[in-house]
Amino acid sequence: MRWGAEVKDMDVATIGCDNFHGGYQLTEHLLEKGHKQCAFIGTASRRAPEFYDRYKGHIAALKHTGIEGNENLQIDALYTEEAGYLATKQLLVTGAKFDALFAACDLIAVGAIRALTEHGLAIPDDVAVVGFDDIPMASFVNPPLTTAKQDTMLAGELLVENLLKLIAGDKPTTVLIESQLIERSSS
Repeated sequence: MRWGAEVKDMDVATIGCDNFHGGYQLTEHLLEKGHKQCAFIGTASRRAPEFYDRYKGHIAALKHTGIEGNENLQIDALYTEEAGYLATKQLLVTGAKFDALFAACDLIAVGAIRALTEHGLAIPDDVAVVGFDDIPMASFVNPPLTTAKQDTMLAGELLVENLLKLIAGDKPTTVLIESQLIERSSS
């Protein structure tokens, strides 16, 4: 039994966020706001299963509206503000054109916002930014961050239920919890 992304090759019950749906929902939000060139900052491989599912949801939302994913608009980064900052600076150096940035987690988004601002770009006027997780800092960055909120309270309850099932000799179950779009002024 574990918390995190469901990994198909693991025979273990998982409680986690439906990262694919959250990625789809955030990208759909950006597209509805009129953005067409959406960058993705976050490791998009099996090495980071939560980020990879968010990326796959992002690409699916783009394809649903007839936009092909552009691998030049994806830069790997893992879990920190500094990683988001450096990855966004790397993206900016390439000269790639983008009008929105999907950060695979809120900490990456915080670093991305700093890099974009240092580069003279206004958020959301020049580049809209979204994150994922809805950490407490998300509402305090400037501008406050649009994000996907994970219901960690429900996740905790489900983990306890699964633990009790395991103790009783029953098989724990996998549950993916939908995220909730929290719209703030970064998009």
